Amino acid sequence: MNQTVAITKSIKSTWISPNLPGLWQTRAMPSLIVTSGTLAGQVFSFSDSAVVGRGQFSDVRLNDTTVSRRHALIRLIGDSYELSDQDSVNGTRLRGERIAAPVRIADGDEIEFGEVKVVFRGSDRGESASLAPARTDVEGPTRSPTITGGHRIIAPAVAASAPATPGLRELLTRMKLLCDIGALARREESLRVQLDSALAAILTAFPLLGHAAVYTHAGSDEHLTTLAQRSSGASVAPAQAEPFMREALRHESGISITDVVAREALASRLRAPALPAAMLGIPLRAGSDVLGGLYLDSANAAAWRSADQELFNGIAGQLAWLISSQRGRAPERAIEAHDLALARRIQQRFLPQGTPAIRGYRLADSYQAARVIGGDYFDFFQYRDGRQGWVIADVSGKSVSGALYMARLSVQVRALARHTGGPAELLAGLNKKLYQELEPGMFVTMCAAALEPEQGTLEFACAGHPPPLLRAPDGTVRELAEPDALPLGAMPDTEYRLDRASLAAGSVVLFYTDGLDEAHNDKNTLFGKERIVESLTSARDAQDALDGLLARLARFVAGEAQSDDLTLITLSRDRA
Repeated sequence: MNQTVAITKSIKSTWISPNLPGLWQTRAMPSLIVTSGTLAGQVFSFSDSAVVGRGQFSDVRLNDTTVSRRHALIRLIGDSYELSDQDSVNGTRLRGERIAAPVRIADGDEIEFGEVKVVFRGSDRGESASLAPARTDVEGPTRSPTITGGHRIIAPAVAASAPATPGLRELLTRMKLLCDIGALARREESLRVQLDSALAAILTAFPLLGHAAVYTHAGSDEHLTTLAQRSSGASVAPAQAEPFMREALRHESGISITDVVAREALASRLRAPALPAAMLGIPLRAGSDVLGGLYLDSANAAAWRSADQELFNGIAGQLAWLISSQRGRAPERAIEAHDLALARRIQQRFLPQGTPAIRGYRLADSYQAARVIGGDYFDFFQYRDGRQGWVIADVSGKSVSGALYMARLSVQVRALARHTGGPAELLAGLNKKLYQELEPGMFVTMCAAALEPEQGTLEFACAGHPPPLLRAPDGTVRELAEPDALPLGAMPDTEYRLDRASLAAGSVVLFYTDGLDEAHNDKNTLFGKERIVESLTSARDAQDALDGLLARLARFVAGEAQSDDLTLITLSRDRA
């Protein structure tokens, strides 16, 4: 039995409702089980509706280039779920047939988003699924543990020597823990200090724990960064802590592992040689937003009880409140939250929903807004002569002002590109229009490019924007041009120089906004071009270059708030 089938069967086995006394009961959540490609075996749980896509704000995020940023929508209608395509590039298929209108889906249906195949598991709205392990005082066979998501977690095996319920001393300790964490909000301290204090209190209340950490998303991608961490004695976080947390954050209530079978199944899933005896990952949620996750582990499988799950959920809620309250002081919070959420969805529509396919080449892209909405922009299109083209741009100003101009810019690019012969001509046309429209002091930096695939010729022109970087097949990296020309909208008759580069097989090109090299850590050290060059040196292709840069950036900033929007486009030519 292959790994994907094994995991899928284990998930299906959780859809039961054992009516044993003392078991926690909860409703099972709907989920999508990926059955193909590199994402095979991953399980994404959601509540009554979910946007499926590759974009930053998708509820079910499928990091595959054949999936559009906002690909499809699944929502509860009455007692069943409805699937609708959201104008995706590669379409949505139900049981092999491409859908053109909303359709009802049922438990067990196979769905394809682009080239990613999933199985839909509908919520059991009439029955419950067990959260807790079987009690040691109940006779009968032990139920096999399973890796699950939503409100279903891996059932931990409780040591036979542990009492069924905590004693008075333990209850008082746990009550004090909640009070101590709740009191942190009254302190005038940084978020890192508050979280560090909370983790210290958790380790004190649960002396068998080895490591505790709070993770948060690094921008829009699945990469996680550590906000705070604490260890008992010489214990250190295992290398698998981050991939475990990525898995846990896909589920409504996280994942808990305390038994051998479940641990071995997860170790196989993560391709890890060994895992701690007990691991717990719980999302930190503020409404529908996942702000991060709480991670705990121990070398002792009896480090916590099944009854402590509710306590950990409460702690996760308090930590989420701490993070949310700190972020709530940001300027954009003056705008109503629902207005920002709507603006975010609208802005996503202006970005390309998919990456074009070019024979012999690979393209990859990433967009991360520093705030709810941003001013970076990129798009793919074709020039008048049929060549594949794209632009990457940075609109001055943050949040609302930058986003408004970004929306206007996207319309102008799409209108002009198909009537122009190349990058320099496109920039000149945009400059004349923006000079008349931009507010005083506002400007747009942009790099426009065109590819002639047969000859491997890349043409580009920059308007005050960082020039692209070329990684040659031998691993050397260089800038393809010197920074030149004024930004768009600065002067009415600016001319833009056209540069050319030949791309040999194995070459990788990076287009980026200054949110990359000017990203900083808590010591105000800039990420800089040197780290970009080091990351590109060993990249195999466009996607590998993109993933490597984002992972390295996440480790560098280590949870520091993103100060500027970040957009990346990578292009690689396949090796012969």
